[in-house]
Amino acid sequence: MKTRFTLIRLHKYVELHLRANPGTDRADLKRRLEYAIDAYRKGTRCRCGAPIWIIRSAEAGLACFTCITGEAAPDNDYEIDIARSNTAA
Repeated sequence: MKTRFTLIRLHKYVELHLRANPGTDRADLKRRLEYAIDAYRKGTRCRCGAPIWIIRSAEAGLACFTCITGEAAPDNDYEIDIARSNTAA
């Protein structure tokens, strides 16, 4: 059975992503994530009407988990904890 997202603070996700993808430009990654966070906070929805998935929206365009992956639900995939993340992190 699929579970929910695993929430992660922005700065922790950036560090994790950079360790796994050392060729990624830190400033560019943060800029794309901040854009997706801002869109999420403004209520931007996926074309299907679901809330966007911040982390992958920064990579694949503003869309939800299902539209990006084709799967019904996340299985502990990471999502930015916007309640606990400061976009300036």
